[in-house]
Amino acid sequence: MANKLKTLLPAALIILLVVAIAGYWLTNKPRADRKPTENFAPLVELTSPEIKNHQTSIFAMGTVIASQNVNLTPRISGMVVEISPNFIEGGMLKKGEPLVQLDPTDYLLAIKQKENEVAKAQFNLKLEQGQQAIVKREYQLLGTNLNDQEQELVLRKPHLNSAKAALAAAEASLKQAHLDLERTKPVAPFNAIIVTRNANLGAWMPAFSTGTPLARLVGTDSFWINASIPVDKLSAINIPGINSNQGSLVKISYETGWGVGVYRTGKVKRLQAEIEPEGRMAKVIVEVEDPLAQKPANKNAPPLMLGNYVRLEIVGHELKDVFILPEALLHEGKEIWLLNDQQQLEIRPINPTWTEPGFVYLSKDQLSESAQIISSDLSTPVAGMKLRTKPSAQPANS
Repeated sequence: MANKLKTLLPAALIILLVVAIAGYWLTNKPRADRKPTENFAPLVELTSPEIKNHQTSIFAMGTVIASQNVNLTPRISGMVVEISPNFIEGGMLKKGEPLVQLDPTDYLLAIKQKENEVAKAQFNLKLEQGQQAIVKREYQLLGTNLNDQEQELVLRKPHLNSAKAALAAAEASLKQAHLDLERTKPVAPFNAIIVTRNANLGAWMPAFSTGTPLARLVGTDSFWINASIPVDKLSAINIPGINSNQGSLVKISYETGWGVGVYRTGKVKRLQAEIEPEGRMAKVIVEVEDPLAQKPANKNAPPLMLGNYVRLEIVGHELKDVFILPEALLHEGKEIWLLNDQQQLEIRPINPTWTEPGFVYLSKDQLSESAQIISSDLSTPVAGMKLRTKPSAQPANS
């Protein structure tokens, strides 16, 4: 019995110790301090809109084309016996400058012949006028009364009219012969550059040929640029004959050939009647004067070449009192996010007055200058959701 007690006593002591420790921890267990609830409202950045006047610009691409273009064909036939020094491809011609000389021999002979015909007709007219004087005296001496028709025949009036008509015809033929002689020197109808030349010394050039012309000429006083722009941008452009006497100014750049920052200027010339069938774009003609930079005022300007594909910036009308916003502030292309006075998200639809690459322009009735525009991105925006802000705001168009 004594041995059994010795064995159980240590075990009982251990159990009592464990129970005592457990009871202590149960009655004295640590308590976590209560922390204040955190604000999980999204943190956003704000920007402030500014109201300004804005000079609009319309950007487009266009191809340079000729404003004057002609396939020059001689009006008379002849062999080329002389060529102008400027009659080469790329040669520059002044208005009225001859390109070639056709053989004038036949036309000089024709003038001599027509001069003889005129002299003969003049002689016949004078002879008939002498006959008129004779028959008139004879008629007066006879004292015969005749009716008008008989009197005209007796006084040879038909003969006189015929002689006058023959002289007029001979003089017209002589004038035509002189014109034909002048046309042995085909001339440039306007200031031009020779694009193609098709005649050489000894070549026979038929009159009004439907085949190969003498040369193809392009006018150098101005070139045109055929450009396409959105129809909704037309209202901002001055178009002669439609809404203005003078067309809008246009800046033309061609970085591939001219480099960055180099440009020529032109003006809107006219609006074409057709809309592009594919892109539904309006077609506008822009005119550039002195495109080849021949005048002293343009001596440092780059030449504009036919076929160049250039960039246009058309200066449009000025917008008064508009808000200028970066396009990045738009959501779904038609909304902006605002922070209202209750620090809540407001999703506001907008209707841009004008758009340009990277920016939109709003009329002043769509915003207030005190509006706080959210420039941060929100993963799940919900109107009315609580927001937190950073302390400072930058202007919207900075």
